[in-house]
Amino acid sequence: MAKTGMSKIQIRSLLRRAAAGSGWALCVGAGISKPAFPDWLELVNRLAKRDSLALSLEAVRHLQTTYSPDALIQAAMDRLQLTEEKFAAVLAEELYSNIKATLSKKEWTLFARALGSTHIGSMTPVMWEPFVDLIAKHFPGLTALGLATTLSKAIQSPIAPAAILSFNAEPLFPALINATVAVSRGAKGGDVLDYVVHATTDRKAGRVPFVFCHGLLPIPGTRNHSLSSVDKLVFSEAAYLQLANTSFSWQSASFLHAAGENSIVFVGVSLTDPNMRRWLSWVHATRVAELTEAGAAAPTSTVHYWIAKTPPLETTERWTESLVSHLGIRLIWVKDYADIAPTLELMIS
Repeated sequence: MAKTGMSKIQIRSLLRRAAAGSGWALCVGAGISKPAFPDWLELVNRLAKRDSLALSLEAVRHLQTTYSPDALIQAAMDRLQLTEEKFAAVLAEELYSNIKATLSKKEWTLFARALGSTHIGSMTPVMWEPFVDLIAKHFPGLTALGLATTLSKAIQSPIAPAAILSFNAEPLFPALINATVAVSRGAKGGDVLDYVVHATTDRKAGRVPFVFCHGLLPIPGTRNHSLSSVDKLVFSEAAYLQLANTSFSWQSASFLHAAGENSIVFVGVSLTDPNMRRWLSWVHATRVAELTEAGAAAPTSTVHYWIAKTPPLETTERWTESLVSHLGIRLIWVKDYADIAPTLELMIS
């Protein structure tokens, strides 16, 4: 039987204890960037509008009941008859369209510079602070902002995460981490993050690797595309299937290492991705087998945690807990998305 969601008493200092042992990692998905960035349905809908046979939103929703988002994005690439490089530019344009429509030209210039600054020293604290204010003003409920504020306190201490794994193709979250760190400490100190976009990305001791597992799109209108990794994008079905059929890809190796060595906290993910579930099930099955060999009676060990919003029905709550129990994951339910960052802070405190 799956374990029920954890209480506040159970999660207090949970990650502090993990940091003193095997360490912990944070895994984030598209949920932390809404509504600044569109979700899969909105993205597919916008791509469909570019086709001469424009689909209605209802038609897109109907197709999504049968086909996965990556399959629909693959179809959009075929319909638009674009090369992978040109299609990546279209994806980037649509991904950032919400933000560009919301911000003024001056605000967009600051926003684009902040997202393209992999080093804290690329902008002064006097510039980072208006960037944080800009996000708070236009997207006050953004989960990424609250998480960044929480992490900025922990990331410069012995309880920092061993890694941050992102399944987003945009760098808003690491930019907010850099910004909140810069604002809190002024011009003192150096970088706290390494932006990892390839297997060969240069790493520095003392920094937390921020791994873009699904690649990174270029920021529209900016000249410096050295940060992007279009060759690692996992948006289309062809790219997804190639990743699924490669046993030792860079992305799978990064995720498997974190799942096998650390306790992972999942935020803003749906945990429906077949690859992610496959990787987690492998690691958990190995752990259970070893515990059984060591003499544990019917081990139900869970070392990973998923912070998710409580569903409206208790029956859905119990079923969701069972849907991830064999992946070694235990739920931490929150009443609202605004409670995610305080919950993580409680786990660290």
